[in-house]
Amino acid sequence: MRWIVTTVALIAVGCGGAEPTVGAPTHASTAPEPGGTWSASPPKKTSVPATEHTADAAAAASSPVEGAAAAFLKGQLHVHSAGSYDAREPAEEVLKFYAEHGYRFVSITDHNRVTIAPSPSDDLLVFAGAELTQNATECEPAASPGFRCLFHTGAVFLHGVSDAQELKLPFQAGRFAAYDAQLGLAEKLGGMGMIMHPNFHFAVDARLLARLVRGGAKFFEVSNAALDSQHPGGHERAETHAESLWDAVLAEGLVVYGVATDDAHHFSEADARRKQMKSAYTGDRGWVQVYAEPNEASIRGALERGDFYASSGVELNTLERDPKHWRVEIKASEGEQYETRFIGSGGKLLRKVAGATAEYDPRGDEGYVRAVVRDTQGRKAWLQPQRLTP
Repeated sequence: MRWIVTTVALIAVGCGGAEPTVGAPTHASTAPEPGGTWSASPPKKTSVPATEHTADAAAAASSPVEGAAAAFLKGQLHVHSAGSYDAREPAEEVLKFYAEHGYRFVSITDHNRVTIAPSPSDDLLVFAGAELTQNATECEPAASPGFRCLFHTGAVFLHGVSDAQELKLPFQAGRFAAYDAQLGLAEKLGGMGMIMHPNFHFAVDARLLARLVRGGAKFFEVSNAALDSQHPGGHERAETHAESLWDAVLAEGLVVYGVATDDAHHFSEADARRKQMKSAYTGDRGWVQVYAEPNEASIRGALERGDFYASSGVELNTLERDPKHWRVEIKASEGEQYETRFIGSGGKLLRKVAGATAEYDPRGDEGYVRAVVRDTQGRKAWLQPQRLTP
């Protein structure tokens, strides 16, 4: 299926928790086939009292006017508010920050807790979410010396939940069992699960990620902007390692999509933390650009099909992708230089192109093709993989 997207302009720019009493069902992916078509009609705007803090009420209150066309929508799928023990910013201020930075949708993902607040803008959709969290010192397989067993799964697009609702799961000693239970709870609540920061204490390796994908997992964080969620070797090493996990899973014939997120914890207190020589996990450093209409059904459907890219600062004007031809046109900033790498099975470099436009014609025997665009500042855009059949 041919996918062509053109946009005139896009806007650029600590983890922990209590132990997660709800049984989790066996889950399986019900996402549309990659490369399929999607159509959705945005719902009419509905007025809902601000005091009605449920997921469905919040979504209805922030629904856009009917008839809006599809476009790239900037979204945040991992951010914390005062609902998390390790963050202090009121949810209303968090949402205001993202509205002011051009975001079109946000899901606040506090640890084991649903946080719902009204949108500050008609242009910002707010979706209920949580970061399902299990932190322990022991697990199976055991953590390496100096590391802990920290298993976190994002659950977004939740329904039937209310503000301040706690989401708890029984302790699971096994790594796979813990993540599988979290993914199952996300699905039970009508949501979408996402494996968060696989580099954080090296919670997820390629074998575990592949097993989770076989069980229905569809998304993982290829980039997480919070410092404590990165590789000990630094930010660049973290992204390289995450991409190696991605390629290992894709090489097995599986499909999983990579997202970029802020995992922001600090907003108004960021400067004070820096003065105290503390890390500040701030916002607008990692996000997704989803080609969709501005409503939940369209955004979620586009994510499940892979009709989006992840970004830490690089933007695209045009993306053309089909089994015979890829074309990427970057929204170039003055003085910046860009390099696009087209990558195939096992992480093999298929082609490297310098400049603001890059093209690649798949032969058909690559297994899959994905692409990464990088600028001179190290900012990137990760384009989702497309499976190929000879």
